Amino acid sequence: MKARPHWMAGLLLTVLGSVGGMGGTAQAAAGGSALSLLPPELQVRQALADLPQLRASVLDGDLARADQKRLAAGQYEWTLRAGHGQRNIVGGERFQEQEVGLERTLRWFGKAGQDESIGAQSVALATTRRADSWHEAGRVLLADWFTGLREQVAVARWREQLTLADELLRSVAQRVKAGDAARLDLLQAQGERGRVQAQLQQAELRLEQALGQLQQAYRGLPVPAVTELPLPQYGAVSVDSLQQQILADNHELELAQAGATLAHLRAQRQASERMPDPTLAVRALRERAGQERLIGITLSIPLPGAARSAERDAAVARASMAREQQALVERKVQGDALRAATEAVRSVALWQTQQALAQQAQEQASLMLRAYRAGEISLADALTSRRLALDALLAAQGAQLDALQAEARVRLDAHQIWSIDEPQH
Repeated sequence: MKARPHWMAGLLLTVLGSVGGMGGTAQAAAGGSALSLLPPELQVRQALADLPQLRASVLDGDLARADQKRLAAGQYEWTLRAGHGQRNIVGGERFQEQEVGLERTLRWFGKAGQDESIGAQSVALATTRRADSWHEAGRVLLADWFTGLREQVAVARWREQLTLADELLRSVAQRVKAGDAARLDLLQAQGERGRVQAQLQQAELRLEQALGQLQQAYRGLPVPAVTELPLPQYGAVSVDSLQQQILADNHELELAQAGATLAHLRAQRQASERMPDPTLAVRALRERAGQERLIGITLSIPLPGAARSAERDAAVARASMAREQQALVERKVQGDALRAATEAVRSVALWQTQQALAQQAQEQASLMLRAYRAGEISLADALTSRRLALDALLAAQGAQLDALQAEARVRLDAHQIWSIDEPQH
């Protein structure tokens, strides 16, 4: 096979060398962490607070506080009774008579204190529910943000490849015109340029969709921007320590605990209804046109029936269900924490493996270049090797972003970032 001209070998060396340059971008600087890829915290807080579900959670807290006041005041109110009558004695006199009464049902046996405890726990539950909603919204934002980062990195890589493919196509066209290269090389260069352009268009479409989702859902957030990727930080961290960080302060678990506590308090309150509340009344009567006056107190107590027992049994069943739900959530949270911690640690090793594969693919592409310069392979074979090296690089960058996202997820779940509490200054 005839040796290829030196100009072609030099150009191909430049094209293949771009793989090595992008590998350096994938490795990036050793400084920084996944936090350097995230938007400013104040803007994140504003974007989260503006979400409809978070605004609704604020109203949920207002509702719980209003219900707390209702429980503290009690459901019973004073009732004023007044009456007027006329007494007629057959064959005798007629007398005007009046009656006035004031009555109210009273909570006893500590029921008022139990209602206050239920109201306070309802407020605590609403507060925890809002914190959990905030955290879940932060998880979605984090995932959407890294989707934008992935597509941005992919677009940057394919734009670099398109620039190199254009340079290759122009050079091959010039040599074909001068008679120094075969037309087959031109067709191959054109095909490579078209393939890269198609990949770039697909990546740009995905990026546009990802950025549109971010701008639509989180108004005020900046567009993701990354020039280099930091190294993941959790490669040497133990899975158990990360799991414990997540479990130390978990809103989902706290929400289940608060719900179980509230159900228990309500069951206790319903059990107190075995002794019905009495109604106390004060009456004042004026009879026989004022000749007789009466002032008295009456006390009435309902007789408990089967309905009260059924309501008590239902409340006890709901409390038992809440405890079982709490146990289920505890298992789920522990499993989720273990998965998140394991992913954060193991994904670093996966990225390192992918990075090594990308370096091996680059070395193979260099060997293919030498073979091409020696006239042992065609341009098509060299371009195929280049594509394989590029695919390996994109896979390594994807694995690196996965590791960085897993790291950020652990920091978010451990409330090291974007916590609903105000940041410390």
